[in-house]
Amino acid sequence: MLQVNKKVINKIISASLITVLSAGVAVNGSYLNTNRDTRKAPERSKSAMSVSSAFEKIYESDKVAYYYREDRDIFAIEDKATGYVWKTGLDVPFKKQVEDAKDAVNGEGHYTVERLAEKWKMTKVQVREIANTPIEESMNEQYTGIANSLISIECFKGSGESMTTTTYASASYDDKDGDSSLEEVSGSNGKQWKLNAVFDKAEIGVEVMITLGDDGSINYNIPYDGISGKGIKKLSSISITPFLGASGGVQTVYNEKEKDWTDLQKKYLTPGYVFVPDGSGSLIRFAENTSKFSDYTGDVYGSDLSSYMYYYSALDDSVPLEDPVMPVFGVSQGDGTQSAFVAYADSGDEFMTIIATPSSTDKNKIRYTYAYPKFSYNTEFYQVTNQAGDAYRKTQDKANEFDIDMTYDFLYGDGSNGELAADYTGMAKAYREHLIEEGILTVKEDEEGDIPMRIDFLMSDSKKGVFGTQEVAVTTTDDVKKILDKLIGDGITNINSGLMGWQKNGETLAKPSDWKFSKDIGKKGKFKDLMKEFSDKEIDISFSRDFVSINSKMINYYGNAAKHLNTQYLTVDKSKVLPENSPVTDFSFALPTKSANWLTSLYERISDYNNSITVKGISNTLLSSHSSTGPTTTVTQAINLYEKAFEKIKKNGATVNMDSPNQYLWKYTDRYLQSPVGTSQYVYETDSVPFLQMVLNGTMEVYAPYSNFSFYSQADMLKMIDYNISPSFVLTQKPSYLLASTTSCDYYSTEFDQYEDLINTIYTTVNDVLSKVKGCEWIGRKVLDDGVIANEYTSNDGEKTVIINYTDEEVTINGESVPAQSAAVIEGGVN
Repeated sequence: MLQVNKKVINKIISASLITVLSAGVAVNGSYLNTNRDTRKAPERSKSAMSVSSAFEKIYESDKVAYYYREDRDIFAIEDKATGYVWKTGLDVPFKKQVEDAKDAVNGEGHYTVERLAEKWKMTKVQVREIANTPIEESMNEQYTGIANSLISIECFKGSGESMTTTTYASASYDDKDGDSSLEEVSGSNGKQWKLNAVFDKAEIGVEVMITLGDDGSINYNIPYDGISGKGIKKLSSISITPFLGASGGVQTVYNEKEKDWTDLQKKYLTPGYVFVPDGSGSLIRFAENTSKFSDYTGDVYGSDLSSYMYYYSALDDSVPLEDPVMPVFGVSQGDGTQSAFVAYADSGDEFMTIIATPSSTDKNKIRYTYAYPKFSYNTEFYQVTNQAGDAYRKTQDKANEFDIDMTYDFLYGDGSNGELAADYTGMAKAYREHLIEEGILTVKEDEEGDIPMRIDFLMSDSKKGVFGTQEVAVTTTDDVKKILDKLIGDGITNINSGLMGWQKNGETLAKPSDWKFSKDIGKKGKFKDLMKEFSDKEIDISFSRDFVSINSKMINYYGNAAKHLNTQYLTVDKSKVLPENSPVTDFSFALPTKSANWLTSLYERISDYNNSITVKGISNTLLSSHSSTGPTTTVTQAINLYEKAFEKIKKNGATVNMDSPNQYLWKYTDRYLQSPVGTSQYVYETDSVPFLQMVLNGTMEVYAPYSNFSFYSQADMLKMIDYNISPSFVLTQKPSYLLASTTSCDYYSTEFDQYEDLINTIYTTVNDVLSKVKGCEWIGRKVLDDGVIANEYTSNDGEKTVIINYTDEEVTINGESVPAQSAAVIEGGVN
């Protein structure tokens, strides 16, 4: 049987004990950092790149100057105010170039300095500079080309089980592997350029339209129509400037005595980090790692399961990895006050993978930390040939057709001059501003008062019965009313709720668009009365539904289920995580067309009860579907289907609650449910940061994961305050053990009577702090010392700072004491 390749999470906690205290913070003890925390800013960078004579200035504004080096395919961007320089590639010579130049300078070999200068189209001085340049120790000629190049392509080679991929760079050592030329777009006054990259061996040509911004940004646009040649059908991916912002490296220096390159020399390790959108946000600090790590590979919006190697997958009890919900990453160099860039895609994001490679001293690894975007045009998979499961490897018959639009914004300084800070907070603000400009996010007026709380209710599910299945009701409409009334009596009045498993047959077996109620939980009239009563109390109760996950006992797959590239129905085996007597263990995914139709048709009925809906599945699952003649729905078309469906219900004034929505749906989201508060915790990830929450701040309500499930400690409450997210719970009236034989068995602790006190404790703790900055703009976040965070907010009334003290000791900030394991709001900023 074909086996499924699965990502396995390595959870290794690394910690360091740091006792140096920051000015203005009095700490009596020390705090042990893990990669669940945010550490203090890196050290200041002591080194900066320079622009050599090999670069030609091609454009400048009042703020920046742009240079280009033709032989290495590299742009240099110089900030005029600070003199800081970024280069789109490493800007290093090929090993053979260095050797030939050294031979020429020494009067050896086949070439003189003059002949090499003519051959390489450079000056004799530049040839001598190359002769005195150390050789990159961990790179061969192919990787040197990739490290310099503006773009590189990956192509499939061979067929069947012998199929491999080969990478070609636009500035390769061998021109047949890759070569390029840059030409100015007529009438652009130096702001727009076209890179013509030709990959003869791959039989592919790529046109890259480049726009140089007056503000210091660079935009790359690669239209699908700009990709040509017979090799397109074998094109796997295109990557852009993979070594922009790379840190690390080891070189071999020429030994005059030995007459050879024998002396190893480490390059300066620039302090800083890579930011990747793993979970809430993760930092990978630049370091010389002795272990060999796999790359961080973040498939934006999650993997398209229909394009996996196999149509069949299985779940186990491993901790799931976090998928990026936004197409953005960045690099910060120095202490967060020097320079950074944030990069994001406005087109092609549904085919985008963010890759970050940690440095490693392993002899087979590149000794740099670097990050870049890769866009997939084709994929390999197993084509099943018969019912016995025999299969062979192949690629798609036709490449994915899409345009790439990628922007890099460069940031400089500490943010005090009105510019954005050169750290992850500045990246978040830059991306937020961009999304607001694009109309994807809209700042909403938020009145002062208590923060909201999310209380979801699981009403019913199904289990195996003596004959067929049996519905298990654990919460009725009357129970919902009693619980909400009790919470209101406890003083929690800003509540919104979602009802799960409200349809006949429960959460798992009810068809997504069914409008049938179970008498065991409440008839139609009961639901209508419930929603009307609490709407009058300004408490929003919505019907909740997953419109993507389906199973064969719920619905016939024919015409409803998505198909893999090999035309088999997608199948997920959950037998390892569900009870043996579960009514169903194999699941599939709905066609995107069906999901969109079910959403709009169900909403039409729901709107008579309450103009609010809670959406799952569609919000964070993006997949295509295929037939024997090709794709029936691409992921791009799926996004368009979902957008049109939400536009339709939003026109009727719907309040939309979404479970971890992907960025393309943020325009329609009023409440972001189940926001991540950490990362996948790869061993090389050094920090967790609230990048996602900073981007969303002030544009929608954002909620924490359910506190029922190990998110209720004092540290967890502080994280809600730190990340500015509201608490949430999922509840039942009856004990959760009644769900043990259903597919809702993972809701293992939900009984309200067990949680009433905890609900009040968590809400009071979080609300006491966040209510004081409700409606304020989140403008900054600092680590004052290990375990001590300062979140800066501003409003028309002035500036406020929320201090979060994760440590076991009292701290003093600006003369005010903040007890251990607590948070407080102080007026003004913190230096």
